[in-house]
Amino acid sequence: MNLKKVLPLLMVFSLIIFSLSGCGAKQNSGTQNSSTNSAPAQKTEITFASGGAGGPYHVIASALASLWNEKISGINVTNSSTAASVVNLRMINENKAQIAFTMSDVAYLASKGQEMFKEPLANVLGFASLHDNYVQLITRKDSKINSVYDLKGKRVGVGAPGSGTEFNARGILKAAGMTYNDLAKADYLSYAETCEQLSNGNIDAGFITGGLPVAAITELATTKDIKIIPIAPEIIEKLKQEYPIYFEAEIPAGTYKGVDAPVKTVALKNYLVVNKDMSEDMAYNLVKTMFDNWETVKQSHSALKDVTLERATEHMVIPLHPGVEKFYKEKGLIK
Repeated sequence: MNLKKVLPLLMVFSLIIFSLSGCGAKQNSGTQNSSTNSAPAQKTEITFASGGAGGPYHVIASALASLWNEKISGINVTNSSTAASVVNLRMINENKAQIAFTMSDVAYLASKGQEMFKEPLANVLGFASLHDNYVQLITRKDSKINSVYDLKGKRVGVGAPGSGTEFNARGILKAAGMTYNDLAKADYLSYAETCEQLSNGNIDAGFITGGLPVAAITELATTKDIKIIPIAPEIIEKLKQEYPIYFEAEIPAGTYKGVDAPVKTVALKNYLVVNKDMSEDMAYNLVKTMFDNWETVKQSHSALKDVTLERATEHMVIPLHPGVEKFYKEKGLIK
């Protein structure tokens, strides 16, 4: 055999064998990578609609989100800053959030499809009743306003448009036999704007609904002498007859500088609410973890100091989520 003819053939054959073995190595390597780099299990994303940054809703939501993320595996709770109650309820109803804070009056209106809600928000269910919100009708100490009835002919801050405070103000005036037409001016103002306009003398009084103390009022009381106008019992009674979310309460003496006696007023609850499509197990785990660690949660904000598990269904006027209801039944809170 002629070696000059055989050697080239052997070289070609060797190259083919080497090439095939190389392909096999690459395939084996790819198989190993796919087994060692498998994607981690996805976490369930939960959006928590709270309120403005720095406000009670947002601060408490941050504490709860951290707690749930630490204690419950497989979830990621994100605290979303919002314009609060009305927006939050709409987010829950549209499943853009799974848990949210709201004032109980706004939740009640949402369940009925009244006022700012054109139809009932059927996807919103109750989770827990938490801290109280107090209607605080404030004025300067040298003012001659001493009752709701004295607001006639005065310039009054009634809360931001569409807010819970504005709804409260309108309801209180109605229970006193008045409307905005009886005022010299109904000014739609935020908490900060109400206090600023009072300080400047541009309004005579203002409604603010919130937990105690409201930072804007505290700040105003450091520069101006203020007083808080009591809400008369007959006004409170008429309010309760029309809206079951209201109850009589008292702003303790010393809550604000210069307010040295307790003040009778009307109050309502703050709720946590959830989307009805949240699984029963998820709702159960969230509420159980929250109250199993309640002493830690309470440290997040002074508004929670009087909130206990035993009060978790107090003044709850919308249906509870089944998973939450299961937990409260286990604790003997409901039958």
